[in-house]
Amino acid sequence: MPFAGYWQQDVYYKIDATINEDSDIVSGNETLKYWNNSPDTLTYVYFHLYQNMTLKGGPQANLVRNNKVKEKFGKYEAQGLGCKMESIKSNGVDLKTEWDYTLVKVYLPKTLLPNDSTSFEINFKTYWDNGSERRRFKKFNAWGYTHYDGVHWYPRICVYDRKFGWDTNQHLGKEFYGDFGTCEVNLNFANNFIVEATGTLQNENEVMPDSLRQKLDIKKFAKKPWNSEPSVIIPYIKGERKTWKYYAENVHDFAFTADPTYRIGEATWNNIRVIAMCEEPHCIGWQSAAIFAAAVVKTYSTDFGMYAWPKLVICDAQDGMEYNMLNLDGGYEPDNYDLIAHEAGHEWFYGMVANNETYRAALDEGFTQFLESWCLPKLTGKYMPRGYMKKGYYSHFKDSVLVRDGEVYQGYLNDAIKNADETINQHSDMFNSALGHGGGYRHVYFKTATMLWNLQYVLGDSLFNAAMKHYFAQWKFCHPYFEDFRNSVIQYTHVDLNWFFDEWMETTKNIDYKISCVKKVSGEKDKYEITFKRKARMQMPIDFSVETKDGKTQLYTVPNTWFAKSSDVTVLPKWYGWDKLNPTYTATITSSSKIKNVTIDPSNRLADIYMPNNSWKCSTKWKFDSQILNTDWKHYVVKWRPDVWYNAVDGIKPGLHFEGDYMKWRHVFDLNVWWNSKLLQQKTFNYNLSETQLNKVFPLSFTFDYKDNIRAFPKYVNWNLSLRHLDGLSRGKVGLEIVAGGKDVFNIYFNGMLRRASAKTEEIDARPFSDNRYLLFPEEWSTRDWNNSLNFDWKHNFNYIGGNSILKMNLRATALKSESNYSWLNAELINHNKFWKFDIDTRVFAQYATGTIPEESKLWLSGNNPEGMMDDKFTRSVGYFPAAWTQFGSSINHFQDGGGLNLRGYTGYLAPEIVNGDIVTTYKGMSGAAVNIEIQFDRLWNFSPKFLRNTLKFEPYFFVDAGNISAIRSNGIQKLQPIRIDEGIGYLFTIKRFFKFEEIKQFTIRVDFPMFVSSLPYEEKYYYNFRWMIGIGKSF
Repeated sequence: MPFAGYWQQDVYYKIDATINEDSDIVSGNETLKYWNNSPDTLTYVYFHLYQNMTLKGGPQANLVRNNKVKEKFGKYEAQGLGCKMESIKSNGVDLKTEWDYTLVKVYLPKTLLPNDSTSFEINFKTYWDNGSERRRFKKFNAWGYTHYDGVHWYPRICVYDRKFGWDTNQHLGKEFYGDFGTCEVNLNFANNFIVEATGTLQNENEVMPDSLRQKLDIKKFAKKPWNSEPSVIIPYIKGERKTWKYYAENVHDFAFTADPTYRIGEATWNNIRVIAMCEEPHCIGWQSAAIFAAAVVKTYSTDFGMYAWPKLVICDAQDGMEYNMLNLDGGYEPDNYDLIAHEAGHEWFYGMVANNETYRAALDEGFTQFLESWCLPKLTGKYMPRGYMKKGYYSHFKDSVLVRDGEVYQGYLNDAIKNADETINQHSDMFNSALGHGGGYRHVYFKTATMLWNLQYVLGDSLFNAAMKHYFAQWKFCHPYFEDFRNSVIQYTHVDLNWFFDEWMETTKNIDYKISCVKKVSGEKDKYEITFKRKARMQMPIDFSVETKDGKTQLYTVPNTWFAKSSDVTVLPKWYGWDKLNPTYTATITSSSKIKNVTIDPSNRLADIYMPNNSWKCSTKWKFDSQILNTDWKHYVVKWRPDVWYNAVDGIKPGLHFEGDYMKWRHVFDLNVWWNSKLLQQKTFNYNLSETQLNKVFPLSFTFDYKDNIRAFPKYVNWNLSLRHLDGLSRGKVGLEIVAGGKDVFNIYFNGMLRRASAKTEEIDARPFSDNRYLLFPEEWSTRDWNNSLNFDWKHNFNYIGGNSILKMNLRATALKSESNYSWLNAELINHNKFWKFDIDTRVFAQYATGTIPEESKLWLSGNNPEGMMDDKFTRSVGYFPAAWTQFGSSINHFQDGGGLNLRGYTGYLAPEIVNGDIVTTYKGMSGAAVNIEIQFDRLWNFSPKFLRNTLKFEPYFFVDAGNISAIRSNGIQKLQPIRIDEGIGYLFTIKRFFKFEEIKQFTIRVDFPMFVSSLPYEEKYYYNFRWMIGIGKSF
């Protein structure tokens, strides 16, 4: 027992179960003997019926619905069939029950006294199904056969423990808690199934004779191509059955897996059988799985405590779940080594040390994530496995990632640097009530594992290792909670670690230390002062190294309490403090050589959220921008690459691109500089630009964007700066971005724009820098006038059952030095819905404006206005579309850019209307409203060839646009014009991936055919007619 007075209940299950391969139903008879070792008298008990989780009307269905997710029920789930307790008796007496989905309360016929026992006889049925919610108890098609995973499949008595009494948590998709005891289980299957399960197979010679075992050996299929059709080793004979008999002691669950295509690999360590069950079509990728898993068992047994059971089974089962002696995995080696190491680690934490994972998942998931990152460097090397990556561009530029970083630190720090991690000491189902691993639940893995590496950093390697072994030994085959782990470590080490566990387990504080100053002490020979600053709320001891110019390195540690870890370093006076108490510390050291660099924590275990200032010399890494995605939490990364662009005025624009950031969150910048060479000007299309217009080109163009998080505010508050002189536009933008609650984004910013020269032809020729010549629509920009504005943007994302929506609002008013005086409020609501095999996207847009709007900012009937076009490299200047496509006239034209009212059927049309007896063009205006609808039907049949599906995507759709725009009367009052409608069919051609480049965004060309327009252009005769237009990207 872990301490005096500790107690836990005991169980003995006997189950006879038949698995019907035709109906996918388990029918079982269960006998349970239950010992009450508690000091309490029990009058009732509870059982878990886990597979009732997905039934209609239950708590899980409510949770799914409130997360705005559409739930699909299988045929049994829709009938209310998950796990059905058909009867329960005690000594032949029927018992009164109270059913509540995944729980059933059972009233005892007589009180169960302390140190007494009782028995239950149960008949039950459990139903496999294929609804949308993950049940873990699953089946799937395996090359024409059915694969079964039997997990949490029988009525299991709830745990009665010292903390809660009865554990009566509803099962909501997280994980489990059970009493230790014995399981004696007989599984009756059709003759062709290969079965493995918890415990020792009692009739192996009967169901798996040596002759059959040799036929199933995984080595026989070592050269079989991946995913090729399996052979038939045991022909299926209807009505012929096998019973597989298992026996297991000191387990708190029983699980099985069965598949006719399973083939078997095996290794042994310390008389422990390690068995790999792999589907035959995957055997080529599982040849060393059993050997690797045996090495994992050896590592964990040696470093943390001996494996206590006679076998471990790892299975190729399209999963990642752990059960006593049985792990359901997937993938192929070596990429799945981390999964195998993780699930095997659960046999130590969850299996032998069995915490209440339904209540607090960190004690097993986080510990196992730590074990995985501990084990892999010893077995596969210090870097994450890179699989069968071929040598070439991708492998050359893909950074090798340390196992500890990839499996632990990056997952934690990606959120911690944004103040977006969660406290780990909370109920597993209460991480913002999210589904799956959302809502911060993933930090029971990553934050907990990071905490353990930081505990090693605090205690030192040897004391930490001994403390972990002690905890495992103390709580083996018992049920610890958070306080038990804390107490175990503190009592064993005799170190006060309450400050450590408080901040790591109970808070979202984080670590951020900085080297503020390194200087020689005036008048003191060989004396140096090094000043550290604590910038965040977590306190930790500080290890640091001093590198001197004579090539030597000296190690120091600064304790934060009276405890200093045992290590071969110089111990300095302690730094006692937190928050505003002693936020700085100055270390005085002696060095006969000048200091070259100082580095905090050279072991890289301290989970600091901003590493660049952890060295006296700023830790910046310069690298070529390969467009391959890499993450580096130890350096500020600056990337560069050549960049070439083109427009018809500047010609070919060779240049350089620079970008830098820390974890894509701090000090993010993007700088582009181009030389406007004038080579091949106006060579793609003729834009009738004069020699003067082509010769007088400013030699350089640039863009600069910068963003940084403001740490003084909670979570997501960033400030932004954007400057550019590009394609004739001088523009500056500065503002704040506020992300609230994950669904709302607010932007407050100043925006200023200027183009020099007039749009009139004679003035363009006269001016050396006539900037409107760059534009697709040169007459549609008010040049020589500053267009300055203050803007407030709000974007709200929301989900609902069957879809999601984005609401955007923009409030604008003119600002200082602006030549125009105007204001507007507009709103856009975009909905994405799915119905059967259709994707239905809708857009509602409305704008009301007053004053005198500059030409470039006016609302356009057919699409985006010139100001909006400046945000796309293909539309900000001439060179990519013929001049004839970008002219307004009395007929519909061929270039459309999504935006504005988006009535694409009126692209290039002046849209004249008679207002007060005058003909007024209404292709642009101040106010208006529109509705746009697109119905994609590519899921009706797949338009993309199979070999191109990862590269190209082809999406056809129907569209309808309807809206109206205002015209200005002679008295200055706006008047909405009649509603115009268009409809037709369109196609999106998307390049999803460019070669191996991971950071190049997908590129879409759109072709629309507005077959119908409700307002007929002057030069056309038929409302239904063939019309076409091209654009870049989706229209909305």
